[in-house]
Amino acid sequence: MNTKQIINILKNREVAFKETNTFSQQAGIYALFFIGNSFPLLGNSVKKHQIIYIGKTESSQEKRDANTHFASGKTGSSTVRKSIGSLLCTQTKLVPIPRNSSDYKRGKMSHFKFDKISEQKVTKWMENNLALSFFEYPKSNNEIEDLETKIILALKPILNISKNLDNPFKNKLQQLRKNCAQEAAKQSKVSKTNISTKAFTTPTQNNKPNNQKSKGKYIDLWSKEKNDILALLKKATSPQTLQLSAEQFRVVGNRKNYSFNLEFNKGKVDNNISGNAVARDLATVLTNTNEIVLILQNGHYKLNMDKQYCLTLRKK
Repeated sequence: MNTKQIINILKNREVAFKETNTFSQQAGIYALFFIGNSFPLLGNSVKKHQIIYIGKTESSQEKRDANTHFASGKTGSSTVRKSIGSLLCTQTKLVPIPRNSSDYKRGKMSHFKFDKISEQKVTKWMENNLALSFFEYPKSNNEIEDLETKIILALKPILNISKNLDNPFKNKLQQLRKNCAQEAAKQSKVSKTNISTKAFTTPTQNNKPNNQKSKGKYIDLWSKEKNDILALLKKATSPQTLQLSAEQFRVVGNRKNYSFNLEFNKGKVDNNISGNAVARDLATVLTNTNEIVLILQNGHYKLNMDKQYCLTLRKK
């Protein structure tokens, strides 16, 4: 049986979680489907009955789906719950907390879960908005993983980060999860001086202390983002988004509001940004990057960052 046939079997076996009465005791591949009306943050990008996640279990569907992904308190052990929780976090006021104290002692700050009420909110959303299916595949661990990889490559599910380089929402999802991990760190009683910043260091994050001069203090921050911005500008005939983190701005400046509008028309700034240092420094970085300048010279581009630190780029 080939990959396409197995995908069709998974699609044909779709059942709403609330209507699922039994779970397989076999190893295999499971699929999660969205069956709600509007997917958080991504909206119409996710269609009804679309497969949003592919996973594998080397034990049983019951252990992985019923007892982990759909179980309150299990976010720390479930990549699906982490991703869904990070998407829901702001709009449903979830509270990220450390997964456990040992993670912090070992410098692992990418792990998080939610407080009890928030965990229940994530579970309720999943129960109301997700369906699932399962393909029993009692093979070796390597064979199961190989099949999972092939299906992910074929479907590119939006919640799969690993093995899914072509996922258009990968960067956004990773950043939202980092945001939750950082908020969880703040909830920890561990002193910030003992928290390794290495765990949060990414190509899209600035960890320099807030000791820069006022002029140009966001230059380094935007310089680390320019490659991602370049990639999005190339696709900006439709709106593109880049989710940034609050922390990377706060360690640089202390502003009440970091949002801005920035427009370029034929390569030149086309609106008044004199009163916004964040936008000014972004404009400086973009106009000093030759490949970006060539793109900006070819039309009218608008860049907007909202209060949730989501940067939207589009060609008007």
